[in-house]
Amino acid sequence: MADFILPSNANDLNFRHRLPDKRLAPWVQCLWSIGGSGHLAKQRTEKFYPDAGASLSIKLTSSLPDITLCFNKTTLIETLDTTAPCLGIRFKAAGIYCLLGFPPEAFTHTHHRLDNELEPLGLQGLMPVVERLYQLDSQQGLRLLETWLLHRLESQPPPNRRITSIVQAIGELKLPPQQLGATLGFTRRTLERKLKREVGVTPGQLVAYSRLNRARHGLLATTLPITEIALKCGYYDQAHFTHAFQSLAYETPAAYRKRKLSQIYKA
Repeated sequence: MADFILPSNANDLNFRHRLPDKRLAPWVQCLWSIGGSGHLAKQRTEKFYPDAGASLSIKLTSSLPDITLCFNKTTLIETLDTTAPCLGIRFKAAGIYCLLGFPPEAFTHTHHRLDNELEPLGLQGLMPVVERLYQLDSQQGLRLLETWLLHRLESQPPPNRRITSIVQAIGELKLPPQQLGATLGFTRRTLERKLKREVGVTPGQLVAYSRLNRARHGLLATTLPITEIALKCGYYDQAHFTHAFQSLAYETPAAYRKRKLSQIYKA
């Protein structure tokens, strides 16, 4: 999958992120925070693009913490509110299943708010960590969340890395999923069932997400014409690229490039 792209309003949100310990890197993209002590509260709208990953977010409200799991299989348009500090963990595709044993089918909705169900959902030991977050600054809080993940990793049997390798191979777009499945000894149907159970999406969806992420990077990091980016990312032509990009991102590639670059230069 593509590298991490910062939110467009990172400075306004007091956004901070931390790359995970190398022991967590196969399953965790980053740990992040917004808001925090002394930060002027603001609201900003941001898009979050699909990659079959998941986010565990902890908003430290004055009464009780608001803990939410979000599964990124569609583009989400969210209003980010920094009235209260919020910290989170961004899992790669299959990461939350491999690391915490949380099955994607448990996401009956894109957002899953957690109240008193942390233990049954495989999030043992999280609540004492959350309670400590109130006494820490954002960087200390992210280190504490990372330590909790490491303790979980060390206290259970090693995660099966095979599904992670499959997801990575599909994301690299080197072989069609059918050919990849054959090289791994899977029929197409078996590969689809395995991914649906452990990742929550089909091989075709993973390919579409990977192409979208590659295209987003190409649109931001290069001045290449859109037609050339389309071909580099595996689309048949510019029309195919525009249709596929718009169906996932809710805007055309040209509109995406113009909007994001204007935000970057404005910042």
